[in-house]
Amino acid sequence: MIKYSALFCYLLLLTIEIHARGRIVKRKTTTKAPKYTIESWPGKWFPHPPLPKDSWKGKWFPYPPYTNGQTLRDQHAKNTLSASEICDDGKQNIGVDHDPSDVRQTFEHLCLANRSSYSPNMDREAFRIEYFIPPAYVAPSKCLNETINYDTALPTYGAFRPIPPKYGSYTYLPAQRWVSSLSRGAIVMLYHPCAYSGQVKLLQDTLRACLYRHIITPTQALSPERALALLAWGKSLEMSVVDENLVVDFIRQNAGKGPNVPSKQQNISKTYQAGLLQEAHLVTDENDEEVCGYREDM
Repeated sequence: MIKYSALFCYLLLLTIEIHARGRIVKRKTTTKAPKYTIESWPGKWFPHPPLPKDSWKGKWFPYPPYTNGQTLRDQHAKNTLSASEICDDGKQNIGVDHDPSDVRQTFEHLCLANRSSYSPNMDREAFRIEYFIPPAYVAPSKCLNETINYDTALPTYGAFRPIPPKYGSYTYLPAQRWVSSLSRGAIVMLYHPCAYSGQVKLLQDTLRACLYRHIITPTQALSPERALALLAWGKSLEMSVVDENLVVDFIRQNAGKGPNVPSKQQNISKTYQAGLLQEAHLVTDENDEEVCGYREDM
């Protein structure tokens, strides 16, 4: 009788253990990983979510994935074309480069040095410089949230702001704006605030008589030896004394040349006008069909 009781107890314990193991195994096999949807996923997607969602409030890099049937290239092109409306309107936040209404930035057009050291010197030759720009180079248009710096004191190419300045004379125009004009084929005249006024007037009168697409602005970047300069895309002419023949030759050779020269049908809807003193007047037409036409002898 004792043997049967012991055997019964053994079988009972074995049954309980088998059931316990079965429950453990079953518990392991039924455990499932949590399901995440695109909206509830707490991590980060790389390079972008598997499916785009209009409800995404974050930032895409480098630009949003496929949306409304558009490809990535189409979306990027759209963002590029509308950059001038998004990041620069020519009025707000311009103090990053120069704000003429800010008294702390008025020194640019003031003569703060000895004016006699900037007197014209007939014996000092003019400097004519031409920079090599690779044919594949594309100058970037940068928003006001990016700082633009140049490697030279008188930049003739490089990055610029999206909104170009209106053609004419300024109390002071920063390089980030007039480099944009150079890319559109304009000629930029620079003069030091301490430069001899008679030479400044002679150079600006010559430039105004030659073409409509021009910019005139003072700058502290010019040296006492050569306080006057003309710039074109990738080229510069620095001088102490205005040689009208040399000036006209430089303008004729370089006017209308640049990577972003507007077509005859193209109309610039928005322009930068902060500090504009005098708007440029037409010589022939807005496209400057004839440059320096008054000088038929050249």
